[in-house]
Amino acid sequence: MDIIEAVKNSDLSSVNTLIDRGADVNIKDDSEGFTPSIFRAVRGPILAAATGNPDILQALLAAGADVNEADNDSWTPLMEAAATGNMDIVEILLAAGADVNAKTNFGMTALMTAAAKGHRAIAQTLLDRGADFKAKDNNSWTALIWAASEKQTEIVELLKLARFFGPSADRSQQAKG
Repeated sequence: MDIIEAVKNSDLSSVNTLIDRGADVNIKDDSEGFTPSIFRAVRGPILAAATGNPDILQALLAAGADVNEADNDSWTPLMEAAATGNMDIVEILLAAGADVNAKTNFGMTALMTAAAKGHRAIAQTLLDRGADFKAKDNNSWTALIWAASEKQTEIVELLKLARFFGPSADRSQQAKG
């Protein structure tokens, strides 16, 4: 079993054994469009449940996996975690230095994906970590436009507050005042 197969199988024991034996944690998975192993750890075999695998992700990061490694569309692990609503994975990736403003080939950011999917806590976390709420995708859409187009009213309000009061101000107090 190679490290990609161990990650796909959510087999932490095998992942750790392979890392101990010197496995390349940044190897590409040719069967999935050159998807890197760290990206598979975020997506994992339980993508449908949108849970990711924090233990495997941390093992890969500790072994030197590139936190900003992207697939062929420049979709990063942070974008995947933001899109699926997995706050634990988002926090691990941010703590490891994930680029909060990375863009896909289509200009999408993690904030845009969180906004479109209605993941308010993740959007707030990304804003607090410096996500550019003014960034535009290739169609000139911002996170605010994405949220509005998907009828994510809480995210729309969050992003409007960010626009007027700054991205990391205390929104609970501003909403009252």
